[in-house]
Amino acid sequence: MTGKENNPISVEDAKKRILKSIKPINKTEKINTKDCLNRILSKSIKAKRTQPEFNTSAMDGYAIRKSFLKNLPKDLNIIGETQAGSRNKFKLKKNQAVRVFTGSFLPEGCDKVILQENCDRSGDKILVKEENIESYIRKKGEDFYKNDQCLLKSSLLDSGGIALAGAMNYKSLEVYKKPNIGVIANGNELFEPGGINQQIKQPASTKASIISLINAWGGKAIDLGIAKDTLNSLKTKLQKGLSYDMIVTIGGASVGDYDLVYQSLKEMNFKLNFWKIKMKPGKPLMFGTLKNKPIIGLPGNPVSSIVCAQLFLKQSIYRLQNYNYTENIFYLRLGKDLPKNNWRESYIRGYLSKSKSNQIIAMPISNQDSSSLTSFAKANILIIRDPNAKKIKKGSLVKALILN
Repeated sequence: MTGKENNPISVEDAKKRILKSIKPINKTEKINTKDCLNRILSKSIKAKRTQPEFNTSAMDGYAIRKSFLKNLPKDLNIIGETQAGSRNKFKLKKNQAVRVFTGSFLPEGCDKVILQENCDRSGDKILVKEENIESYIRKKGEDFYKNDQCLLKSSLLDSGGIALAGAMNYKSLEVYKKPNIGVIANGNELFEPGGINQQIKQPASTKASIISLINAWGGKAIDLGIAKDTLNSLKTKLQKGLSYDMIVTIGGASVGDYDLVYQSLKEMNFKLNFWKIKMKPGKPLMFGTLKNKPIIGLPGNPVSSIVCAQLFLKQSIYRLQNYNYTENIFYLRLGKDLPKNNWRESYIRGYLSKSKSNQIIAMPISNQDSSSLTSFAKANILIIRDPNAKKIKKGSLVKALILN
């Protein structure tokens, strides 16, 4: 390991290095549109139909011509009704109206829908008492026209995108395949959660969390278990991980006598990019490649590991799927004073709260120990502090990364 590799790098530099090294897998699959939540579209798609196909009503009421209502109140003759899903069969003549419902196609000549509450009906006649200002007409193609390119390649499909694709008449969509990501926890002190409780050991709870995050971010996590603190155990699991698109290790990325992940990887011709960052929590983050497969080595401390996953692993998984992820960072008022910061960029666990004036504020959590999962479970934001930042007062603006 060279002296250059031994120097901690900034969070921003680490992000850039990782993204530069990761190449999208570019494998695609066609799946049912209803199953596409949080998937990445692999090619742009055009609408197969126009929406709406004709002028339609935006409300329940009566289709009329505005010229009929020069003097109110006004009697109009009802010549029929059109329900949503039925074709129009009417053409308005003088002082005529058609009963319509939300989504109904409008009769020829209609330029306004009068709300039903503005009318009194008696048999086949209505008395228009009041004219609403809005026309309540959805024009043909108001949403989109056939052959409009409505969804672009590399779009992250949320519920709105899925609804749009369905309205464009797509039963299935071509998306990038989920990257397979092998996850290895490391340490003699670990056992699988749910096993026999051992006072001198602890459950590998971080692995379960990282696996759940990988799956939530569009990856497919493969649990490779817990490696013992031996080169043979680690190398066996790492070798198995090479059949996947990325490897994530948890623990063993520091420089302790029993932190053997780097040594194991080095013996397998691993190309190290960096292994320290100027960040708290999460200084011992390791990244490099082995046989062109990216490997991220997360810290062993639970909170450090999960925070690093949010900052570095999340963008990597999306990058594998051809999506450029950007974090949800907002400026919020601080709920209480914070002391000056040290030389590392700090990510302080906090939660969203409300001030007495009902303003959303960022409230830091008292316990910031990197092993405290009770405090992390309460957090839904990370308050970001620059290196060497001065003491900051309650009410000041701070940057906050929104979790989940």
